[in-house]
Amino acid sequence: MTKVGILVHCRHLETVAWEDLVFGIPAEDKLGDLATLVRVVLRLESSEELASIVIGCGPSWKDGLSEGEYTKQFLLDNFDRLGDFPRLKPMLDTLSQEQLATLRAAMENIIVTSEIKNTVAEIETAAGLFAERGVDKVVQICAGSHASRCIKEQGVARSHGAIDKNQLWHTVATDMFYHGTKPEDVCVIEPLHRRDQPMTFVRPGLSEVMVPYFFLPDEDKKAFVRLVDDFMASHEK
Repeated sequence: MTKVGILVHCRHLETVAWEDLVFGIPAEDKLGDLATLVRVVLRLESSEELASIVIGCGPSWKDGLSEGEYTKQFLLDNFDRLGDFPRLKPMLDTLSQEQLATLRAAMENIIVTSEIKNTVAEIETAAGLFAERGVDKVVQICAGSHASRCIKEQGVARSHGAIDKNQLWHTVATDMFYHGTKPEDVCVIEPLHRRDQPMTFVRPGLSEVMVPYFFLPDEDKKAFVRLVDDFMASHEK
C-alpha cells in the first residue's frame, strides 16, 4: 500500500480574492486549493492510503485564527458547498453517508504547520511531517500562478536534504490564478544551458541578476520595474 501525503500551500489571508483562490468558483467549475484537495483525495487509487494532509501557515491572522487554521476552518464550514462544483458533484454523489463522513474526518484531521517564513520552509516542514508518517508519495497543491515557483522551491528543499529520498513528489496546479492575472503573466527565468546559445556562457546570467530583486525595498523594486519597462519599450520592434 502506497502512503500518500498532501501538502496544500498556504495563502495570506489578505490576498486579493482570497476565497476564489483558496476555494474556487463553483459557477465556473474552477477549483481552488481546497476543492482541488478534495478532488485529489477522491481520486486516490485503491492501492493508495491517505496518510496525512498538511496545510502551511504563514503570518496572517483573522477572527482569532492563524492563517492555516482559518483556511482549515473555512474548508469545514464550506464542506457542503463542494457539490456545487460540476466536477466534484458526481464524485460526491457516489459516496455513501459513511464514506462522506470519512472524507470530512480526513479534512478535520488536517495538520496545520507552525508559522513558516517562506515556501521553502513550508515544503521542508511538510516533508518532515510526511517522513514521520512513512509517506511514499506526496501531492503538492498550489495555485496555477504559484505552481512553477513551488516546483523550484521543492528542488531547493531537496538540495538541502530536507526531502526524504523515498518520497516521490507530484505537483498539482489549481485552476485559479492571482486576481487580475492570467497564465501568461507567470515568468520563469531558467538558467541557460545549451552550447548553441551564446548567452549560456555570459555571467552573471539573467536569473542570477534577478534573484536579489525579491530582497529589495519596495521603492527600489518600483524603480527597477520602471527601468526594465523603459528599456524594453525602447527596444520594442
